[in-house]
Parts: sequence; C-alpha cells; structure tokens
Amino acid sequence: MDENKNIDRRWLAVLKMEQAGFIFIIMLLQNPTILRVVLFILLCCTIGHGYGQTNLLLNGNFEDINTCKEYNAECGVEAWFYLKDVKVQMVNNEPGTTGSNSFAIFYNWNAATNFSPVIGTILPCNLQSGKQYIFKGWITAKLNAKLLLKPGIAVGEHFYVPRRPFSKMINPQPIDALKPVPGTSFYEFEYNFIAGGNEQYLTFGTFISEDTVGTKSRMVGAQTVSLMLDNFSLTSIDALETNCSAYTLNRANIYQYDHRHKEMDYTLYGKGKLPVTLPGRKEENVTQNRMPPPPLQLPAKPDTLKLGDVLFDFNKAALKANATAMLEAYFTNSDDKRTIDSIYIEGHTDSIGSDKSNIALSKQRSVSVMKWISNNKVVPANIITIYSFGKGRPVATNKTPAGRAQNRRVEVIVFRRND
Repeated sequence: MDENKNIDRRWLAVLKMEQAGFIFIIMLLQNPTILRVVLFILLCCTIGHGYGQTNLLLNGNFEDINTCKEYNAECGVEAWFYLKDVKVQMVNNEPGTTGSNSFAIFYNWNAATNFSPVIGTILPCNLQSGKQYIFKGWITAKLNAKLLLKPGIAVGEHFYVPRRPFSKMINPQPIDALKPVPGTSFYEFEYNFIAGGNEQYLTFGTFISEDTVGTKSRMVGAQTVSLMLDNFSLTSIDALETNCSAYTLNRANIYQYDHRHKEMDYTLYGKGKLPVTLPGRKEENVTQNRMPPPPLQLPAKPDTLKLGDVLFDFNKAALKANATAMLEAYFTNSDDKRTIDSIYIEGHTDSIGSDKSNIALSKQRSVSVMKWISNNKVVPANIITIYSFGKGRPVATNKTPAGRAQNRRVEVIVFRRND
C-alpha cells in the first residue's frame, strides 16, 4: 500500500512538472521580450561550446582509405602522407571510440631527441594571418619503458624534414597538453598557435628522449615505436570561421594524389611538397567567415526561389527568357525591397561530371543570377553572397534522371529585416 502511494506521488510530481513546462511555453509565446532573452541565453551557451566549428583538416578521422597507384591496393589514408621510414596500417577502432578505423604508425627511433616527422597533410585552405587555431587529436603509444614521448607539430609552407633547407624556417613545437580519454587507451592532445597566413602543410610528429634518471643505463640500437592516431582536428577559436570557397575543388585535387611509396618519399624528402595544385585565386583559398547570427529578433522565415535546370541551356550559365521572367515576377510582387537584408545564391549540380566542372558551372549560374539582381536594382551586389556547392548538397537521388533534374538548381534565399 505504501509503495503504491509513493508511485502515485511520483506520477503527480511528473504531471505538475509537465503542466509547469506547458505554462512556461505559453508565456514565452505570449511575451516576445521573454522569448528574446531565452534565445539570447541559448545562443551564448551554444557559441561558448564551439557549436558548428569547422574542422579545417581533411580526413582527420582517417576513415577515407587511399588506393595507391603502385599496387592498386589499400596503402594508407586519403590526404595524409609520410616518408619511407614510416610504415602505416589501418586498424579497427577499439571500444569507446567513434568511426571504423584508427591509423597505426610504426617507425624506428635512433636516439634523435629533435622532432621526428610521422605524418603530414596539405591544408585545403590557407589560414588567416594573426588568428588563433587549435590542433587536437588522440594518440596512444607503445615503446620501450625507458623512452619518454611527446607529440609535436610543425606548420609551414613545406612538409617538415629534418636538416633539409626548406625546413629551416619551420619551428616544430612539442605538445605538452595531454589528458586520458575515458574508457579508451588514448590520450587527447591539444596545441594552440597563431597563424602566419602562409601555412600549407601540417606535419605531426614526436619528440622522444631517453629516461636516464638515477642509475638507468643508456640504450643501444634502434628502438621500435608504434603509435595509434585518431580524431585529428584543426579549428579556429572563431566559431564563425569555416572552409574557403575553393574547399571542395582543393579537397578533390588532394585526394587525387595516390602515390604512397617511392615517388611520395622522393618528393617529400627532396622538395618538401607534393605535386598537388590548388587552383583558384588567392582569396578563394583562404578560410572565410560565416555570416554572423541575425539580430536577436523574431524574423520572418527566409523566402527561397528555386530556379531549375530547365531555366538554363544545357551545361550553360546564361539565363533563359523564362528564368528572367520568373525573377521579375518574384521581385516585383514580393514585399518592399527595402526590407531585404541580404541574399544568398546557392548553385547546385547533379553528380555527373568532375568536381571541378560542377563547381565551376554552379558558380557561373549563381553569378548570372547575381548580375541580374544587381543590374535590375533589386539590391546592391555587396549584400549578395554566392555559394557554389557543385554536387555536394543533393535534394534527391542522383541515380535517376528525375532525381538528377531536381539536384540541378540555383536557390535564391532572401533574408528580410523585421522592421
């Protein structure tokens, strides 16, 4: 009997909490001032926890596997490179980690106490000079108990190779901030640095020294070191900073480099750079900032006008007559142009064709729409932002003609002030 009374009391408490929550929601909807305060608090908490920060590294979780040209077999991971003395292997993730793979590294330590490069990557976008960035990752190591290991980082215009002329201007740094990852054998490291703006390569490596405290004798001969790596990331402390406009094309070019043996080693050791070209103008290869959050108000839902593929000639960017007629009708019959705060124009394609051609076509079509809006005095060009996504954001399957037709589009998103 007493147990049933306790259950009844608990259910009564739950019902009262639900009623209180319902009343609170009604109060928010009836009082926009309170709602704005709540939204402000939520926004501050979200930004404070780094919500939406972009990983500026390619394949930082090492899930994308590379098939090398030399053997037409799985030889490593996409976008990460190394010298011939380093051996790599993909291994299944241990419990407590995310994804399917971790990156296993094997190399010999020959009593060198300076920085030993292990793996490196090409940054798909140049960092912004003077800004602060955070490099993080997971590491676990197996080595002789007499050896002391610290992870390290080198960033610059080249892959870092000890004693090579092109590495003289690169200053490798040890990473001292390490903490265990609960439930795993990994340790998480973290390193903060200020970018100079010329960084093209990030080299990860180790500093190893011998523990000779007390009566410990010095070691003789090479010592095998094995590392397990996972969850690498490079983020800006500015939560609004994201990848450059040429990111998709640059990523494709980096992924296309499929050498993982002699040619890769010769090029890295001899030049400190791989024959990978990142096309585009300088400003297209620098990280950019997302638009900041809108003012804390209750804005109307943005209007979106979709221009389908039929409004352009095949593989062309010029607007057809019915496309201009649709734009005229939309902006003539829409609300007062003075309420337009900004316009995003997003270009999209299907998956047919190369990344390079799709990015170019989606950009050209977006530019055509922007020129029409600007030339017809709808809004000035400086409040129009273009995003060329290529095939990256489909709205339907690319396996059918009907689906591909839906994916070939230009979306005009109009943001209005709630004056």
